[in-house]
Amino acid sequence: MDKPLVSSRLAQLRIRHITLLNLIAEGGSLSKVADMLCVTQPAVTVMLRELESVLGAKLVERDRQGARLTATGVAAHMRLNQALNSLNGLESGLTMAPGTHHLRVGVLTSALLELVPDAVAKLRLQGPQITFQFFENTLDGVINGILNSSLDCGIGRLGTGTIQSATNKRLMITEIQNAPMKVVGAPNHPLCKLRKVPLTALSNYSWILLPPGTQSRGAFDQAFLQRGIVPPLPVVESLSFYSNFQLASKTDLLTIAPEPALKHFAATNIVRPVQIDWPIGLSPFMFFSLKELAKTEAIIAFKQALLP
Repeated sequence: MDKPLVSSRLAQLRIRHITLLNLIAEGGSLSKVADMLCVTQPAVTVMLRELESVLGAKLVERDRQGARLTATGVAAHMRLNQALNSLNGLESGLTMAPGTHHLRVGVLTSALLELVPDAVAKLRLQGPQITFQFFENTLDGVINGILNSSLDCGIGRLGTGTIQSATNKRLMITEIQNAPMKVVGAPNHPLCKLRKVPLTALSNYSWILLPPGTQSRGAFDQAFLQRGIVPPLPVVESLSFYSNFQLASKTDLLTIAPEPALKHFAATNIVRPVQIDWPIGLSPFMFFSLKELAKTEAIIAFKQALLP
């Protein structure tokens, strides 16, 4: 006899059970959850008992301070939230026209501006037809979204850290772009007119830089430090490469950015690169998805469109 798709116990669960632990974690008490659901507190207590009976474990502890998840409750909450996110993704996909795929993509802002437009343009011409929801986030936010199924895939830079081995086993990770760093200035900046500029000359100029802790700032500082030079302090700190280009175009300030980010602005002569081989680059952009989803048509097509 074939094994049932869902056990008889789990078949008793309803959507309200799946959302219950999320509401308790958010509200901190059963009375607040009752207000959220517009039901009585005894009704919420019954729902909790049903959920604990199905899962065979105590999920919530109650005291004078309210209600909080037990260790088992936290684990159950994570799994149930993942199931709920998957259902939300299914609902989004089913509202699309027949033959259309839907992807929820977590992405760094720089990747959304540098990589995604060309990839979407390719797909619009070549297919398959995919609709997108893009969510700008940090790398941690992208990875967590993929793991809890609120995202289908993501784009980010791994940086100098490493993904935990348990997480790494669940992810398919593919390098999609590795670009050099460029020093950038206004077209009339004196350094932009030279054929070759040594790194030592750059410490005498004023800069627009990304804040400390970003990869770009780390690559900037390290390039000077490894030559025994104190890195210049910026006149302006800004998180946006594109805002930095505009500032550089109107001032005598230099900035630094990945080559793809510079392409459009250099083509329109808003800014120009300084002719220097920057010794340290950023970590490459990587494409992330769960291994069990990595072979779906939409994810394969989107990943291929992102490749050079």
